[in-house]
Amino acid sequence: MQIRALTVFVSSLEYDRISNYVEKIKKIDNIWTKRISLPETNLSISKVMELIPQDNSVLFSVCGMRDNDNRIMEILDALRSGSNIFCNILVNDIKNLDKITKILTKLEPEEATRLALLINDDFLLTPYFPASTANVVADSFGLALLYVKDFIENNISSAFQQANEFGLKVSRKIGAKFLGIDVSLSPWMNESVGEIIEKQSGKIFSLGNTWTVGEINKLIFSEAWRSKVTPIGFSETMLPIAEDNILKKRVEEGSLTLSQLVQLTFACAAGIDMVGIKEDPLLYKNLIKDLIAIQFTKKRPYAIRIIPSRGEDKINTKDFGIIPTIKEI
Repeated sequence: MQIRALTVFVSSLEYDRISNYVEKIKKIDNIWTKRISLPETNLSISKVMELIPQDNSVLFSVCGMRDNDNRIMEILDALRSGSNIFCNILVNDIKNLDKITKILTKLEPEEATRLALLINDDFLLTPYFPASTANVVADSFGLALLYVKDFIENNISSAFQQANEFGLKVSRKIGAKFLGIDVSLSPWMNESVGEIIEKQSGKIFSLGNTWTVGEINKLIFSEAWRSKVTPIGFSETMLPIAEDNILKKRVEEGSLTLSQLVQLTFACAAGIDMVGIKEDPLLYKNLIKDLIAIQFTKKRPYAIRIIPSRGEDKINTKDFGIIPTIKEI
């Protein structure tokens, strides 16, 4: 098990407060990424950016913004201000899809990896970026894990317990409340969630995959409660295409298409995640409409990251390597 992210949820926008947590979490060892999530605000994005210390070793989720916000195009400036800046847009209905698709079509690939559309009733308290917003009344933090190997070896409970003990120790060190763990099963390249699914139900995509993802989610929750940890955020199976070598391969060979990926999202938190989709505003609008309907049915938070593809089969990125463009059907 590896601590994938330690994310501090800051309750108010104050430079000294944010800077203090930056210095504190930089001293914590054995963490893959260190992050700070900021609360919703009415300030301009430029004002918010003035409150963030210039430290690229820490990632910041700076703007959880509602889809009807007049400042929404300022998100582009935020994403272009630094590679450690993340944003999310809370989508509740279809009224503002024109503005949302306009932003998506203006993004460069690397920028698109740092913007999520969150379909939910409210902002989400999760360590996972970009869909994180500090919707808290007091400073606190949460953890995200990489535990694919532990899942395969049936050591899930042990991994959760170790992470929980780690969180309690960190709480004493930084003086913030430990809220819990987003126990989502998420991949990183060769540590593949796609491989787990295929071993249990056959090649992605085939009938039975969605059932298997649902069963994995049940197991995650049962192990979380058995381990006496508090699940926060998504706490479901995650299928970010660009972060999973098996999923990438299936998209590249054409056995996993966009319509099939949409079906999988009935059972996973972020199925339309980190995948190249051809730049087409109408396609994006129709896709988001379908995903809003799925979220309404699931009654669970749902996040989307679309990487616009402008005619290429493969999109080159610095942090994620090649992101394949998915076929529609």
